[in-house]
Amino acid sequence: MGFTFYIGELRVFFPYDSIYPEQYRYMCELKRALDAKGNGVLEMPTGTGKTVTLFSLITSYQWAHPEVGRLVYCTRTVPEMSKALEELRKVIDYRVQVLAAEREPVVPSEDGAQQPTGLSAGHILAVGLSARRNMCVHPEVSKEGDRERVDEMCRQLTAPWAREKAKKDSLCTHFEKYETALAHQSQLLETGIYTIEDLRAKGLESGYGWCPYYAARRLIQASSVVVLNYQYVLDPKVSLASSLGGAPTLPGARANTRGSGSSTEPSIVVFDEAHNIDDVCIEALSVKLNRQRLDQSFGNLTRLGNEVDRVKREDASRLQEEYKRLVQGLRQAGQIDEAMADQLQSPVLPEDLVSEAIPGNIRRAEHFIALLRRLVNFFRRYLHVDRAQCEGPLSVTHKMEEDAEVDSKSLKFCHERLRSLLNTLQVANLDEFTPVTKVADFVTLLGTYSQGFSIIVDPYPEAQGIYDPTLILRCLDASIAMKPLLKRYQSVVLTSGTISPLEMYPKILGMSNVVATESFSITMERKCLCPLIVTHGVDQVPISSRFSMREDPSVVMAYGNLLEELVKTVPDGVVCFFTSYRYLEQVLEKWYETGVITRVLKHKLVFIETVDVVATTYALNLYRQACDSGQGAVFLSVARGKVAEGIDFDRHYGRCVVLFGVPFQYTLSRELRARLEFLRQHYDIKESEFLNFDAMRQASQCLGRVIRSKRDYGVMIFADQRYARRDKRSKIPDWIRNFLDPGHVAMAIDVAVEAAQNFLLQMSQPYEEKKGIGASVLSPEALKEMQLEEARSLQSKAEAKTAAELGESTASKEGEPPEKRSRLRISLSD
Repeated sequence: MGFTFYIGELRVFFPYDSIYPEQYRYMCELKRALDAKGNGVLEMPTGTGKTVTLFSLITSYQWAHPEVGRLVYCTRTVPEMSKALEELRKVIDYRVQVLAAEREPVVPSEDGAQQPTGLSAGHILAVGLSARRNMCVHPEVSKEGDRERVDEMCRQLTAPWAREKAKKDSLCTHFEKYETALAHQSQLLETGIYTIEDLRAKGLESGYGWCPYYAARRLIQASSVVVLNYQYVLDPKVSLASSLGGAPTLPGARANTRGSGSSTEPSIVVFDEAHNIDDVCIEALSVKLNRQRLDQSFGNLTRLGNEVDRVKREDASRLQEEYKRLVQGLRQAGQIDEAMADQLQSPVLPEDLVSEAIPGNIRRAEHFIALLRRLVNFFRRYLHVDRAQCEGPLSVTHKMEEDAEVDSKSLKFCHERLRSLLNTLQVANLDEFTPVTKVADFVTLLGTYSQGFSIIVDPYPEAQGIYDPTLILRCLDASIAMKPLLKRYQSVVLTSGTISPLEMYPKILGMSNVVATESFSITMERKCLCPLIVTHGVDQVPISSRFSMREDPSVVMAYGNLLEELVKTVPDGVVCFFTSYRYLEQVLEKWYETGVITRVLKHKLVFIETVDVVATTYALNLYRQACDSGQGAVFLSVARGKVAEGIDFDRHYGRCVVLFGVPFQYTLSRELRARLEFLRQHYDIKESEFLNFDAMRQASQCLGRVIRSKRDYGVMIFADQRYARRDKRSKIPDWIRNFLDPGHVAMAIDVAVEAAQNFLLQMSQPYEEKKGIGASVLSPEALKEMQLEEARSLQSKAEAKTAAELGESTASKEGEPPEKRSRLRISLSD
């Protein structure tokens, strides 16, 4: 099983007997980006083996170029991580098999020569890393379902001070075995591919028994491939704990390049399903505070103050040692230089301030707590508003300096200072101090960045008439989180099945040196996709979810008529997406009143996504059971929800997907308005351009749920007249738009249903997949023949270009005056 082939000089190990043409082209573009040590944005249709393509090319590249560092593969969920590591296992197992077959057998001799093993035989070490809740094997802690509770119980068992005070039988035996293994310099695991489930199994084996979570954190430093969540790379607070190749560079920090020629690591970072990566970057650097959280922060500070007083009485030297460690830690992280470190240790103060309280002084713990109290009081006063307001960081910092008597230069150290103080006070339950931690994060970002953020005060955040003022530090610039990543790693690759338009991502993420930007079409011998744009009902009334029409009874009834006709026509599962939960509730209410739901239930069961994750998961299971039974079902969901982002409706679970409306964001949101203004001023991106881009990527993500392989098929219905416009249609991914017939762009409901019926009838016919050039699957021989044809084509183009250049040169000489040509001949004869 599997075969090898060459892309240029690179030998690629591919674990399957055949390859899709788009997989080969994807590898070529990815290799071009790696060769140039640049970045890439690549789109490949869902169900075409994107994950195995990535791993085959990059691991082969690592094998051919040992100087290339690790691959950091980022995805969203634990199931996706496990699926990726299983694909990687197939790639590496095949490589080991090929290398073993090519290696001459070693005859045992007196000097003890043996067959190569481990890394020299083609094996690698690859691990997955997730939260404690997903990896813990402690008999009591692992029973807890709440993430915060698991973290708290784990810290109470593993913190150094807790272990010193605890009795031996009350310690975590798994963590103690981990510490013992480190003390004996054990490498914990042999080379291999380890999913989170594999690590948990090792943690329960008698021969290993160590803590999977802490072992994974340790193993990633020696791994060739690491698979983890986005947050471990993008969020500076989380990435500090992940130990990804040393201390990560925090956004806004000075690069600590002393003693090293370059701060760039020869590693590769891949973000899979990266269509929403800008939103992930923004959320990682945004903080929200309200009156309740500020009140809780004040309680945290009171408790910290009492704890500091107790420690001063019992062990005063501990606080002084804690401050020295803090300064050393900041210097190593590159946040302060030597001069700043010395100034923090021995502040040079003006003579008129020596006898007064120093604003922003963080040298002593009690002074730092007093600083946080003044900040909390300032935010309390700042929240006393009766109308929404929006300001920039510099404006708020200036008010803070004057009102709270705070030195703005010390704000950027608040997060690190608080973390160090909690560690010194030996606080195990850090989640109780989440409110004051949020305040420290807020002021740290405020003191670090002068632009790219907006401070928004909204007295009615839920738009329900309830006065609950909220203070939001909103990141507006996604490139802030990406810049340290782009600076640190050699290549960063964004990839997804729905990441169109490609040119927008480098712009809003600040990506330079983008070598490869390509959207690959899906090659099919038969038309497996049937996209339809429905613009009006049977009575020719336009249909749309735009605000001015969404409550129009004729539009709601037209949508109901479309669903009624589809459940009569489409077998198995039908998935419907609405633009928001509120719109879904409005339409359902009208459908119940008019009997649409009753008529639909005569043909299929109906299930609904809600904001409750548990209820939605239960509804999904019942939906799949209904489809398996042959009755079929309808699942009503919401764009931007859990189902739209992470649930696949492949095969009979989704023969048709309907998108009711265009999923625009709530355009009156103050956070969105602030971001749109920032994009317009700094990136020259118009408001309509970004809103259309964002809406269409969400629409593409919804529609892509139903196609998960080349053998799959489904109907995709865009139910809104605005999809017929060029500015919307052009942003649909190429692999969907290529199947959109000109006659399917502006359809009535009855015509669209008939087209769907004919398509499904055609797809139900027996089909045998072909192989070879021109087919959707390439055998090894067909791939070689295709490569030869491409090489001949490139050669002929090069020869034609050379001939054209020579022809232009000859023509230019013939156009010269005769006396000039004669002088040229004389000079040549001389």
